[in-house]
Amino acid sequence: MQTRKATLAVSLYGLSILGVVLAVPRPVRAQNTPQIQHIIFFIKENRTFDSMFGTFPGAYGATTGKISTGAVIPLRHESDALPYDLDHGWSSAISSIDNGLMDRFDLTGEANVNGLFGAYSQFYQTDIPNYWSLAQTFTLGDQMFSSIHSDSFPNHLYTIAAQSGGGIGAPGPDAEPVEGWACDGPPTAQTQVMDDFGDLSYVFPCFNFQTLADSMDAAGVTWRYYAPTKGQLGYFFSTFDAIDHIRNGPDWTEDVVPTTQFQTDAESGSLPPVSWVVVGKGLTDHPPKSICQGENETLTYINALMQSPEWSSSVVFLVWDDFGGFYDHYAPPTVDQYGLGARVPLIVISPYAKPGYIDHTQYEFSSVLKFIEEQYNLPPLTSRDANANDMMNSFNFSQTPLPPLDLTPRTCPIISATGGIPFGGQAVNTQSPGFPVTITNIRTAPITISSITTSGDFSQTNNCTTLPVNGTCTITVYFQPSHTGARTGNLTVVDNDVSSPQIVPLTGTAGIVTLTPSAYPGLNFKIANIGATSASQTLTLANTGTQTVSISKIATVGEFAQTNTCGTTLTAGGQCTISVWAAPTTSGTLFGNVFVADNDPTNQQMVRLTGTATGVTLSSTKINFGNESVGSTSNPYVLTMTNVGTAAVHIASVTPTTYYNSTNTCGSSLAAGAKCTIDVTFAPTTTGTLAGTLTVIDNDGMSPQVVSLTGTGVAGSVARKQAGR
Repeated sequence: MQTRKATLAVSLYGLSILGVVLAVPRPVRAQNTPQIQHIIFFIKENRTFDSMFGTFPGAYGATTGKISTGAVIPLRHESDALPYDLDHGWSSAISSIDNGLMDRFDLTGEANVNGLFGAYSQFYQTDIPNYWSLAQTFTLGDQMFSSIHSDSFPNHLYTIAAQSGGGIGAPGPDAEPVEGWACDGPPTAQTQVMDDFGDLSYVFPCFNFQTLADSMDAAGVTWRYYAPTKGQLGYFFSTFDAIDHIRNGPDWTEDVVPTTQFQTDAESGSLPPVSWVVVGKGLTDHPPKSICQGENETLTYINALMQSPEWSSSVVFLVWDDFGGFYDHYAPPTVDQYGLGARVPLIVISPYAKPGYIDHTQYEFSSVLKFIEEQYNLPPLTSRDANANDMMNSFNFSQTPLPPLDLTPRTCPIISATGGIPFGGQAVNTQSPGFPVTITNIRTAPITISSITTSGDFSQTNNCTTLPVNGTCTITVYFQPSHTGARTGNLTVVDNDVSSPQIVPLTGTAGIVTLTPSAYPGLNFKIANIGATSASQTLTLANTGTQTVSISKIATVGEFAQTNTCGTTLTAGGQCTISVWAAPTTSGTLFGNVFVADNDPTNQQMVRLTGTATGVTLSSTKINFGNESVGSTSNPYVLTMTNVGTAAVHIASVTPTTYYNSTNTCGSSLAAGAKCTIDVTFAPTTTGTLAGTLTVIDNDGMSPQVVSLTGTGVAGSVARKQAGR
């Protein structure tokens, strides 16, 4: 076992120094499982279990999913590369999971564009044959959950620390994912955090909590974090960039190394006892990139390990970091206010993994940390790893060690839409929005495209001719049905590639009913107060045919309501209106839809609804104090803060910036329906226009509430003259 000296010179375990919990240096202890000398935590991106292994025999998978209207639809065949990156942030995840009902994955951004239902799609064995082979040969975990119901950044923090420091979202808006995004990001970079009271605020994305790396440093256990470097795609996933004492300490240059060094270290037999591996170059399996190219990239590292002298003593925990917006049918357990999040795939790859085994044990990313901690007798970092199951059920250390696999990278498709294009419903003699299909030359010579054609009620436009190496072009496909009912066709591309012709199945359903505006992006409602309603917006339902349509239901999903003039029938050529408004009962981001059920061949017409709601209102969001003498203090401006919600609001802080002061009557809690006041004053210490803010941090879903402050500091005599004093 490789060792290292502890790098924390002054340390007492359990003592927090400058926000960093330090561990007592201790002698390196023998591994509790001596067969395992090398632990590799391999983290890829944005897939659920059902989207990857929903059809895997014997696993807890699903091939259908419930959407928000209550309908159950098949999980369609997912293409090699979706055209969209599905929304998968904190609010989207909570909405999708819907308190364990797992029925609103269709409501978030890009989840259902023009009938695609990209969120409700899955790969088959033929799409990911090497991932499938690894799962069949070693151990597949079907109860691995993401640690937090959010996106990549907070989940990656859990992979190194069993916590996210309260972070619940990706850094933004000025973070540069390639050039600098966390501790090395611009000062204006922010990430949203939530504390134990649910208070929401924004902080610079550079934390200082203890990580597993610190525990290993203190214990003398060598580690490396293999990740893309600054300036490379994927640098955004180099998570130690968000840990101040590592990013700005010796570990950053010694132990955070380029991803490609993993192959060199594996081949030379110099892997450390513990490794993390994240990849870049757009090959992370993250939509809208190719899953085939991502799988091939994974094989680069897995094959390097399997062919190395260290295969016999290694384990790889291959996981995907968050749900990516994709459907999963299995409700995640709730362990705290952050998670668990939706299920993600887990493959345990080791000579000692149970062969062909499906592990139904509940795991999360902290489980891998617990396995490492038990291996090296390290203390837990948080309650998460302390209470997590430790991965041991995936192993049989008395079995004959499994030999390495000989996996061959695939020849990947050059066309993105390998799973076909479903257009959903479309009225006869109307044209759908265009669906983008990308051709990418991933070969080593130019590709010449001879012809691009469509059949059936479909058409296309394109900018494709000859593609240089790494060149791309786009085909935009349209559905314009001539008759009602199910319609089919093909997109056919002929070129000089070995995969020619590329044939993409096209499907759609034609009817006679239209609902406008269009289903996606739909209607957006600005901030509405809890208990009140927003201004309404109007939809038009029209019958473009020659027969009467029977309407069985018009309803909204989510915190929205509607009235309509439609009745139970819509005559030929007739139309009616549906008025929709937000009627929130909770604060934060709202997701929903309005749908019409009828006997049209398209069955249902839907329009997506989004909005925001707040339970906290301030009487003003802008205060201008005018001129004030330097060294003096203005009269107070009195803000009124009102809790318009139905539950008490916890107030964490009320903070003005420099040149401004405040006092308030709000305390730490504001009861439902109650009001409090905030007195704000301007006290300039220099001349000129002095802008600032007053920030209220609380547990309302729209926290923080920010009031912009403006005043001008002037010399005393001028102030008296201008103020008329």
